[in-house]
Amino acid sequence: MTIGELTSRIKVHAGPMTATEVLRLPRLVRKELEVPIITHGYDPLLVGRDENLARLVIDDTFISRTHAVIEMENGKFYLKDLHSKNGTYLNEKKLRPGERSPQPLRNGDRIRFNIVEFEFVSPENNL
Repeated sequence: MTIGELTSRIKVHAGPMTATEVLRLPRLVRKELEVPIITHGYDPLLVGRDENLARLVIDDTFISRTHAVIEMENGKFYLKDLHSKNGTYLNEKKLRPGERSPQPLRNGDRIRFNIVEFEFVSPENNL
């Protein structure tokens, strides 16, 4: 499977937002895909294969139904593996099953769900 084919199997469940609103928010970026982490309800960003549960759906058998989550605590974002079968990585370091990233996410961090990689982009320098 090519990278383009894999990207086409990614869906985002989010409320209506303008491009300007998306660019003001912390987000995950993969090629032309921009995934806002915060939407109007401030729910954590659940990543997985299950379309009924995940907001970032990756339709690939190597992604767990509920693979990982990005959650906010005290205004900072953290990545947490949800006991995924094939792993969640932060800057090429694999998180242990159920482990949360020890430091908050920073602009430019590389996040990988098995082989599907995103970049964390934050419009604010302090994230």
